[in-house]
Amino acid sequence: MVPGRQILAGLCACLAVGLAGAETLRVGPGEAIATIAEASRRARDGDVVEIVAATYRGDVAVWEQRTLTIRGVLGRPRLVADGRIAEGKGIWVMRGGDIQVDNVAFEGARGPNLNGSGIRLEAGHLQVRNCLFVDNEMGILTANQPGMSLEVEDSEFAYGVLLARPRISHLLYAGRIDRLEVSGSYFHHGRIGHLLKSRAAASRIRYSRFSDEVGGQASYEMDFPEGGEVLLLGNVVWQGAATENRRLIAFGAEGLRGDRHELVMVANTLVDDLPGGGEFVAIWAPERVHVVAAHNLLLGGCVGGPCPDAVFRREEDAGAGWTWLSGEDNLQLHDAAQVAGWIERGLRPGAGDHVPSRPAESGPVLLPDQELMLPVGTRPAGRREAPGALGP
Repeated sequence: MVPGRQILAGLCACLAVGLAGAETLRVGPGEAIATIAEASRRARDGDVVEIVAATYRGDVAVWEQRTLTIRGVLGRPRLVADGRIAEGKGIWVMRGGDIQVDNVAFEGARGPNLNGSGIRLEAGHLQVRNCLFVDNEMGILTANQPGMSLEVEDSEFAYGVLLARPRISHLLYAGRIDRLEVSGSYFHHGRIGHLLKSRAAASRIRYSRFSDEVGGQASYEMDFPEGGEVLLLGNVVWQGAATENRRLIAFGAEGLRGDRHELVMVANTLVDDLPGGGEFVAIWAPERVHVVAAHNLLLGGCVGGPCPDAVFRREEDAGAGWTWLSGEDNLQLHDAAQVAGWIERGLRPGAGDHVPSRPAESGPVLLPDQELMLPVGTRPAGRREAPGALGP
């Protein structure tokens, strides 16, 4: 056999041995492995860990495998911190290579530094799907580590914790990692902190809902404190009357880091319920930021006075009673009664709203091919006849 083929044969043999050695570990009441902590110690690279639906109190774990799939089965297991925390950091601490987590609920994380997390990500790539994070000081918190990435799909983050200042509770906080991706997810009922905060070099937030809702009092709905490359596509972002900050989306509030900064906003619906009006988007050092805004729908905000937004320049269209904003097909409706009607109908236009449609001459940079569902998930998007996250 020629040397090249010998090497290839050896690689295939090693791969076959690795796959053959992979196991499925079942955890739960009556199973051979009773605790998640024990499963985290026994699992090897390539294994699948199945957690039977039940309530696991104080059963915290550290995962360091290079490749691993962890999933809830027979329902969704609840991991309730119950006063315990792994390494003083999270219900789960993860510093593996490529780990997938599916269908698990993380509840009640409290830490000695007031940043107890449902999941603390310290290395590698993590994919979170169909999970619930509720009543944690931080839902997911990552380290500041290049080479890391986090993907969140079809998951719910809810009910932040009111902490002693200056610490604040964020539902999702990505540190200085390479990439954050969020899709089909639902963030609601923050407390003082932000619904989403990202220092990632690239953040792609798609088809998700960020809303204070009744009783919520988040600060920013989304915060990108050091800028970066940010795509917001097909999201509903809703600021409630009890917000702690009058801005829905903040970009660069702590100083832009690095040289590349871009904010692309396409087909989002932004709703401002703040009495007297707030700001939809605030950008610090806008001369350093490339902004693209197309097909966004803005409801409320800046009622009865000038809009101070750095991104959107108002141009009145008195005939239609709408306000067109800079960019392609962005528009704002600021009649309070009509805003209330939209909210009651789930942010969808009705036949009586007379939503104008004005296709852009050059076409948008991109168009959504999906739209969000509630509480989580996405579905194929229908024909787009009006701006915003949801089609008619």
